[in-house]
Amino acid sequence: MPTLELIVIRPSTAPLIPALFLTALLGLGCAQLMQIPAALAGKPPDLAAQGPETVFESAQAAAIDALTYAYLQACAARDTERMRGGTIYAVGEGFSYGEIHVANPGSVHRVEYTLQPQDVARFQMYPIVADYDINRVNERASLADRRSVRISDPLHRPLYILHPSLAIRAVRGEARRSVEIANLRSAAQPVLVADN
Repeated sequence: MPTLELIVIRPSTAPLIPALFLTALLGLGCAQLMQIPAALAGKPPDLAAQGPETVFESAQAAAIDALTYAYLQACAARDTERMRGGTIYAVGEGFSYGEIHVANPGSVHRVEYTLQPQDVARFQMYPIVADYDINRVNERASLADRRSVRISDPLHRPLYILHPSLAIRAVRGEARRSVEIANLRSAAQPVLVADN
């Protein structure tokens, strides 16, 4: 039966170990390299948002700007591990959003806000953490979020979600799948078309 030898590296001797030896250990699976999601590798260049109370032509355009604003706000605060969210509401002939709601430190995966009659959609930024597995799970809309659109909300208002990969996906109506509408990593700005 093959045996696996455990090698303990003390901090004082760590610089003396050749890089190739460490690379070989990582390749053999003896150590796991922490995988950092693309979103933590730095925010995309030229990313900007117009901000709350700006009026947009469509609810989708307002949601993309709201999620961009929430992401930039989280990066500036160095706090991407807490969920952020809010609502998109009708304003005259357009759509807008208010200040971003942030999850409490004790409940980082739960953001609370109230839906008002003028609200036409919701948006949420899922937490972005340094754990690859958690981020991978957060690449899909949660069952609770899908149910909130299909069942809890009698108007089936869309929910726009910014995932850790910086893809923005929409959960609409009674659909069981989300649809990618934009990606903050893409060089080109997303096409902002009305979806209502």
